[in-house]
Amino acid sequence: MPNSDIRYFDSFAAIGRRAGKDPEAAWTTEALLAEMERCQVHGALVISHQAKEVHPVVGNPIVTEICDENPRLYPCWVVVPHHSGEFPPPDILLKKMSANGVRALKIYPRYYKHAVDERTLGELLAALQEKEILLIVDRGEHEQTVQVEWSEIAWICENFPDLLLLLHNVRWEATRQLLPLAAQFSNLHFEFSNYQGNRMLEFWCRQIGHERLLFGSEALEKSIGAARAYIDYSDLSHEQRRAIAGGNLKRLLGLSEPPPPYSKPTARDAIVQQALAGKPITDMAVIDSHAHIVQKHGRGAAMVAMNEADAKGVVERNRKLGVTKTCVSAWTAIWSDYKLGNKDTELAVQEFPDEIVGYVALDPNYVTDWQAECRYYYEECGFKGMKPYWPRMGRPYNDPLYEPWWQYGNEHHLFALMHPSDNFREEMFDLAGRYPNVNFLLAHSGWTWSQARMHVDIAKQFPNCFLEITFTSVTNGIIEYMVREVGSERVLYGSDAPMRDPFPQFGWVAYADISEDDKRNILGRNMQRILSAVELSK
Repeated sequence: MPNSDIRYFDSFAAIGRRAGKDPEAAWTTEALLAEMERCQVHGALVISHQAKEVHPVVGNPIVTEICDENPRLYPCWVVVPHHSGEFPPPDILLKKMSANGVRALKIYPRYYKHAVDERTLGELLAALQEKEILLIVDRGEHEQTVQVEWSEIAWICENFPDLLLLLHNVRWEATRQLLPLAAQFSNLHFEFSNYQGNRMLEFWCRQIGHERLLFGSEALEKSIGAARAYIDYSDLSHEQRRAIAGGNLKRLLGLSEPPPPYSKPTARDAIVQQALAGKPITDMAVIDSHAHIVQKHGRGAAMVAMNEADAKGVVERNRKLGVTKTCVSAWTAIWSDYKLGNKDTELAVQEFPDEIVGYVALDPNYVTDWQAECRYYYEECGFKGMKPYWPRMGRPYNDPLYEPWWQYGNEHHLFALMHPSDNFREEMFDLAGRYPNVNFLLAHSGWTWSQARMHVDIAKQFPNCFLEITFTSVTNGIIEYMVREVGSERVLYGSDAPMRDPFPQFGWVAYADISEDDKRNILGRNMQRILSAVELSK
């Protein structure tokens, strides 16, 4: 059944001016509404940035006024404890909420320097529980300061078992901590804007059902289309998708009607049409330039619990998007043991010779015969990519120890996936100039605006440098920025699966405000040219 009858109701959005905004980043209410319509998201629960960053007394009236003027937006107030006299006590607060049509509150304990305990929040939480008003707690895992500890979440759930509690900003590393809590406390709900773990919607539906899972985007910081694609391409029933997309939030807010449908569809290109329907791209080669695998039948690595994270799992997930080739390095190879991990990649290439392209990971702290390693992996095993990894190997990318590998890569026109280092710009300026036949994929170019600006600067200087996008941030507007600055021919789609699910990363591109031709370049054409340039004897 198509997704056209589903109402998408975003549980996590914010409006207004905010500190530290990049000049390119969208921020106005008009931009939010336009983005919602383009992605066919029908409503959003929003806070005011001023309520979080300045004071609720300043920001809450702003969001109320904006929502009164825009029926697709629903106000959520930020609250601080009343004891200091700067905010009304719970009984007065609830009356003000009712008068203003406010059905949800959000707290930021660390930002506003208050405790999460009975003395501080007991009276408020008891009142919210009695009136069945939704409380939102921001875990804050993508920020410098975590807003609430897991033990504090457990305390809220245990002491107020009928309180409707929604958790924002959980990341994909959180599963091992979140699972025991969600299994024990039926009042704990959470959204997935930052929690883009591989197959996590399906996993949680099996674990606790779909009733406590919500669609959230963190607009306008993140791409709304990325969050929507996570639902639309999922292996869930239509009933489950409809509940997660908006039905669960409607119920939690006690609304009689969902957000209204749009009167007419906006103009859409063929990529967006497929994405809206959760269907694969079938009229071109879609190539994932940045993915990983764990050992066969593996379900996790280091700090991350993963679902179906081996080559079979990654390939099958990518097929739902229309991905025909996936370029992978093994997690073990970059994280600890390059020999052991490259064996995982070798087996993956053998199992899926037409769909898996292998990256070789070589750790300069262990390699003693670079020529022998290169001959084996490239000429005998048929790998095509290079994957040095500074975060774990610790050597600058232009360290002389790497030089035999770069020389081999230059001779054979290989491509290299380059994770940012602490001296990345200088290292890339050195390497890209000395090895012009190596195509350098600058990984995670869409991570932050500052990262994108640095990578754009590198790409402008060297035609053999490309901007690979992937990151959990799915930064709204950053793909459009990169296309404007260097052209779509220099931007590459990658997913970083299976730590992240590929669906949001794909949706980030599919719903970007660029031309269909630009999207096709990013999704496959550019990487196809890079693969075709490789010259190996095998």
